[in-house]
Amino acid sequence: MLRFHVNVIGQPFTITWEQAAEALQTLPRMIFEPDGSWIWSGGVGADRWQIDGHLFDFDDQLHRVELRGECPEEAFGQLLGCFAGQTTKLAFEQVIEGITLSEKEFRHQATAQ
Repeated sequence: MLRFHVNVIGQPFTITWEQAAEALQTLPRMIFEPDGSWIWSGGVGADRWQIDGHLFDFDDQLHRVELRGECPEEAFGQLLGCFAGQTTKLAFEQVIEGITLSEKEFRHQATAQ
């Protein structure tokens, strides 16, 4: 299970806010609000997980995505697929710690928490 509070920043994202919103709304158990805030949950009982998120745009492109919560690695990969293709480089800014990590560093640290 990954635990996190991060801003995901594409370097750069190649999609619009609207395209990201549309992709998110295809996920099961997704609650998406018109202001770009959303909650995605899954699992049951002790295996229940939830991610609270928010989309931000700038200059007609998706700028960053704030993510807070916990989920299995597979769900996290599915979520990232809504924002970034296989070639999009991502940076993960840890909000509380104030540090920026690569995806590999982030996954390692989020798994250890």
